[in-house]
Amino acid sequence: MAGTPTEKYALSDHIFFLLDLPAPSKKALTQTIRDYGGEVLSMPSKMVTHIVVRPEDLKSNSFKIQAILKKNPAMQAVLETWVQDKTRGAKKMPPKPKAPPPPVTPTEDDALSVVSVATTSSVSSAAPASVVPTLTGPVPVPTITMVLPTSGPNTGDFRLAVFGLNFRPGPGFKLKVGAVTATEYEFHSSTSVIVSIPPCVAAPGTVPIHATNDNGRHYGFPMEFRFYDSGAGHLSQSVEQKISILRGQLQNVRRSIVNIQQTEIDLRTQLAQLTDMKIMEEPSIEDKAAIQEIVQTEKPRPAKQEEFEREIRIFISSPFRDMKEEREKIVKYVIPKIRKLCMSLDVAVSYVDLRWGVTGAQSEQATMLLMCLREVEKSNVFLGLYGERYGWAISNEGDTSNNDLLSRSFDLAAREFPWINEFRDRSVTELEMRMLLGHKYDGSTKPGWFYLRDPYFIEEVPKEHRHIYVAEGPTASRKLAALKTDIHKSGNPVKDYLRHDQMADFMYEDLKQYVNKKYPEGISLSDEEREDLRHKLTSRNLTRVYLPNENNFMELDKFVSSEQALPMVIVGEGGSGKSALIANWVMRHKEHHPEDVIALHYIGCSPASTNYAFLLGRLMRLISEQLAAPVELPTDQTAAPLAFVTWLSNLSVANVNNRHIVVVIDGLNKLDERENAQELLWFPQTFPSFMTVIVTTAPVQRIVHTLKKRNCPTLELALLEEAERKSFVRMYLSQRAKKLSDPQEFTIASAGQTANPRFLQTLLDDIAVFGDHESLDNRIKQCLAAKNTSKLYELLLNRLEADYDPAKKGIVKIFMSYIGASRRGLDLENEVSNLLEQSGITAEEWSPLFVVIEELFISSRGVLSFANEDIAKAAKSVFLWDKAIKTQFHNKLVTFFSTIQGLTDRKLEELPYQIEMAEEWPKLISLLTDPIVLERLYSPATKFDLFHWVRLCETNVSGFDICASFVDNVSKSLFPPDIIPADFCYKIGRCFDEMSKIKGAEAMYNKAVELYNATSMPLEVAKVKRYLAQLYHVTNRSDKAESMLKDLLVIYEKEKGPDDLEVATTLNSLGSLYVDLCQGPSAHPVLERALRICESQVGPDHNMTADVAYTIGALYHYERDLLAKNLDKAEEYLKRALKIKEKTFGYYHPDVAWVLNKLGCVFMEQDQYNDAEECFTMALEIREISLGPNHSSVAQSLENVLTLFALQERYANAEDCGRRALSILSDTFGENSFQVSSILIRVGALMFVTDKKEQGMVDLKRAIEIRTQLFGKDHPHTKEARLTLEELTAPPKPEPPSIRQQALVPPPPPPPPPPSRFMAPPPPPSGGKPGIPPPPPPPPPPPRVVAKNAAKAAAAVAREMRTLEEELQKTSSLHHVTEASDRSSASQNAAAMAGLRKRKMVEVKGKAATPKSSIAQFIQAKSVTQFTQQPVIDKKPSKY
Repeated sequence: MAGTPTEKYALSDHIFFLLDLPAPSKKALTQTIRDYGGEVLSMPSKMVTHIVVRPEDLKSNSFKIQAILKKNPAMQAVLETWVQDKTRGAKKMPPKPKAPPPPVTPTEDDALSVVSVATTSSVSSAAPASVVPTLTGPVPVPTITMVLPTSGPNTGDFRLAVFGLNFRPGPGFKLKVGAVTATEYEFHSSTSVIVSIPPCVAAPGTVPIHATNDNGRHYGFPMEFRFYDSGAGHLSQSVEQKISILRGQLQNVRRSIVNIQQTEIDLRTQLAQLTDMKIMEEPSIEDKAAIQEIVQTEKPRPAKQEEFEREIRIFISSPFRDMKEEREKIVKYVIPKIRKLCMSLDVAVSYVDLRWGVTGAQSEQATMLLMCLREVEKSNVFLGLYGERYGWAISNEGDTSNNDLLSRSFDLAAREFPWINEFRDRSVTELEMRMLLGHKYDGSTKPGWFYLRDPYFIEEVPKEHRHIYVAEGPTASRKLAALKTDIHKSGNPVKDYLRHDQMADFMYEDLKQYVNKKYPEGISLSDEEREDLRHKLTSRNLTRVYLPNENNFMELDKFVSSEQALPMVIVGEGGSGKSALIANWVMRHKEHHPEDVIALHYIGCSPASTNYAFLLGRLMRLISEQLAAPVELPTDQTAAPLAFVTWLSNLSVANVNNRHIVVVIDGLNKLDERENAQELLWFPQTFPSFMTVIVTTAPVQRIVHTLKKRNCPTLELALLEEAERKSFVRMYLSQRAKKLSDPQEFTIASAGQTANPRFLQTLLDDIAVFGDHESLDNRIKQCLAAKNTSKLYELLLNRLEADYDPAKKGIVKIFMSYIGASRRGLDLENEVSNLLEQSGITAEEWSPLFVVIEELFISSRGVLSFANEDIAKAAKSVFLWDKAIKTQFHNKLVTFFSTIQGLTDRKLEELPYQIEMAEEWPKLISLLTDPIVLERLYSPATKFDLFHWVRLCETNVSGFDICASFVDNVSKSLFPPDIIPADFCYKIGRCFDEMSKIKGAEAMYNKAVELYNATSMPLEVAKVKRYLAQLYHVTNRSDKAESMLKDLLVIYEKEKGPDDLEVATTLNSLGSLYVDLCQGPSAHPVLERALRICESQVGPDHNMTADVAYTIGALYHYERDLLAKNLDKAEEYLKRALKIKEKTFGYYHPDVAWVLNKLGCVFMEQDQYNDAEECFTMALEIREISLGPNHSSVAQSLENVLTLFALQERYANAEDCGRRALSILSDTFGENSFQVSSILIRVGALMFVTDKKEQGMVDLKRAIEIRTQLFGKDHPHTKEARLTLEELTAPPKPEPPSIRQQALVPPPPPPPPPPSRFMAPPPPPSGGKPGIPPPPPPPPPPPRVVAKNAAKAAAAVAREMRTLEEELQKTSSLHHVTEASDRSSASQNAAAMAGLRKRKMVEVKGKAATPKSSIAQFIQAKSVTQFTQQPVIDKKPSKY
């Protein structure tokens, strides 16, 4: 039957490829070929039998034709007329009938209902299967691996690119998207095809897409495709949004098409490994070049080149010897100014400066000429300079020692650049220029400028140096004259100059005009494009030179394939190569997995990149663009974390094809510290299964600890091995077109400091711009004399002074000193610029310097600070080493910030700090006593700084009391303008309260109550009175506190209802008071009600719920004498509070330390000393970080650790803690304060244990003296101190009886249990007959028996100790394997067993106890008593 595949037509056995035909001819010829049974492919694959070429190409036998025919010699090159002759008078194939409309009711396999509409597009016929010689045998089932785009409108009429395996061109191949059959199949290979989806009406949703090679009998494994409702969500989009989406989809298609050949080879290779199939022959280099050229003529440039579009790469060509001054001026003056201009236009600048000449290694390898020509070819801007010296050339004049080397250089370079054989007698510099003048390179024309030095310049050169600047001989002079003539004739701009300063001005103006013309301001990038460009440039710089560590790559690959919900953390010291690792891994992952969605963010590469909210928004935008799912970004920064979490939960809907998403965030340690970003509260703890997250960070304890607490897997980077260093040296310098000798490479690689990648790269950057090759060895030795990166930066800063401050104006010193003296950096435009101008330094003078040193800084929201600690240390060591110099710069900054009008955030951030560093205490007092300043500084972000500055003023100015002026002004009703007086008094009272200024806080609270009462605001009065009641609580005015809290409870219940949160807060305060008053029965119902209200109103995970849970935990801890299980309940509630606090505030907040302290106390009571130590040390660390190392709360934590160490008999550690706490308390409260006397008692008692009785006597007597001065000699506190001294100095008790004596004497009855603080004491025991005294003890044995019994007792004690130690070791090992945050019942038993063994060991030791041991037990008892009697109301440690 006509039209069947078995019927032959004129071109049935022909498959064509149309090479470079005009578009009209190509379209008509394609239709003709298909009308007569042939097929047209878009790629010159091996299935092609004929290529149709233009007559002129066939006549010249062009390179493209040669490359294609070389791949398949059986292929014929024909003209268009050959096809016309072949088909003249032949029979056409009948037109294929239109497909009937698909049924409205879908099949079971189809997920949507489709109704076809009239279509005018014809269905392209495919080549019959019989004409393809490789398609014999069973028909394979096609498999689809990727579809681009992944979604389309439900009205159809769009194109799809489909990739997979076993696609067979022919009439049997069909592709269905749901119930819609694709049309217009355009095959590019057996692994890719582009199809059209005809106009249709489909139901929105996800449908299967699958293919068949046998006309629908067997379909391959499907993928998912999504039809979206074009009339709903997408009609509301603007035209610009649609264009953006379509451009992105088209770009993805084009990227995939360009890589089709390589993808096919990879897939066939993998298939051959599984089936032993013969692999398709690898295309030769010529074939690949031809294919790439063909693709580029028909398709846009590959996307991978996009990041290089906005780059200027400058090649500087000149002789070396007589052009040193010019080259120095270009590198240090012209390039920095052009780079600054390009930065404003988002253009990258790089340059090639081969000033080292020829090294020994290059002499041996003769690679100099080849290297130069390659760099000329890679550049896109050429700068040529000439004087009277011709340059290095093969010559019979002068020095001929290098002729052999040059001859070998020509031979080597001629293999790649054969045209240089015509110029073998010319200099290397002339060849560079001839390459530009003769267009001897690939690509478009390069712009070039030439600068010729005036011959009269020689008259200004001293006679002893003139030989450097004259021609080498007559022949060289003639060749140079001919070259200059050709340069003038070339049409390139040429300028003459007399001095190098004039040349530099000419060159800058030329380059400036070129940049402004090529990148005009009117078409600059958008903010999003500019940000993406900076990240791309960062990736490019990091991937230029890299030594891959396959172990690290493998760990990352394994993690990505594991689909873990937790992120991976890459940890390494600064400069260890974290950024380079992830940049190169991402590049490789993109090549291996082009179907993955990748979002990469470098924190610190731009000012905005350090802000966590911007980071989250950019990740959402990048991922949504690749998924073609537009997202609305939040405008409010505080809403970004919640918006990100919501977006993540909805991402599975947008990710219809379940594409794998990889998110990489580099440099968490560079996050802006404001808004507590480094607490990572904004960072989700888990991610969807289809998303993999990788982050990098320096070992910043806060960040690393937070991520480890989340159980994130960690990859720690090791330093470079010596072999890796040597390879890196060679690779890195080759990118700068430079080469060291082998001894120089070995010297660098063998130095231990270069194991750090930052040190190594910094050293190489320094020597790369070093112009004098003869002195290069000395420069390398100078750099290696630096023992660490900080010292190396010191050398570089000294070089910067010499290079960029020739007038000795101190530009480098002043610039770096201001940044070093600042607290958190300075704003470049508004602060640094003005400060330098005040020092007489103009922007024209400092701008070139900044462009050079820009990489030493990081910009966060426009504020410039040092990029790492090494640079900061180096700057302070070089420029701020003297206290007088530091004070000078701090005073200048004080003056500068004082002149700023108003109270800006930057002024409040820097001015008090600068006054502190300048030690201008009267100025600091004046600033802090300003009511508006104090109110602004008393905020969650800055209040700890405020408390620190107040304490400094009190320490350095005798008699200063910050409360005095405020209380006096308030009593006179003197308030700042534009404020509400009552609110002001309340806020200042809270401030004084947190600073432990009891009298000042009480006065302000009372004034606030008076003012609120005057305006009839009962709820505001109640709010103030609740804090006033807590103040009464801590000052032991418990009756007044209880009465006030009960009154407040009535007010809140009446005004807000019985279940309001204010009621719960008041109940919690009342419960805390009852706990401290040992009124357990009263505390329980109050706290249980508070907990119920919080859980019902704000949920079980709210911070208010945590506060109540803490108080209940403290209650059970104080009730531990009633029931042993009360400690377990205390632990349960405290853990709950801790979990909520960590989730709410992060792991390094003072509230977390507050809970950890109480939890450590519970663990200590349970003999779980390891857990207690973990809690106490973590609380200490938190307070040191958040409050500062000299805060009174740090001393409180040190006392807790002292208690623990004393119980463990770690007396040396306990003494260190005690001495440090004593120093802090002395500075904070004064040397004669009650707090100092308390710590002196504990430390003094400790001295008796460590055989330092004399020091112990001094400490205890000092404590007695302080308390006598404070309270008098008969006060209970004074008596307690005196009694402690008497007990410790009392004579030792007699030795206990021997074991035999103990066995003969019946044990005494157990002592009655101590009375509980929550129960009435038990009645006195009754027993024995009245009037009969107990029997006397037996007489002591004779001396010999005593000695013998003592020896036996010692042996028994030793045996029992060994047994107990073995048991303790076993139980302790079981206990240690379980984390404190998640102990099982087995570990709790182990802890209890360990505690029991320890107590038995103490008892055994007591059998042969010395006076020291009894004193140790006394210290432990005292420590526990003092520790456990701290009031609950002081739960949040004093902020002062």
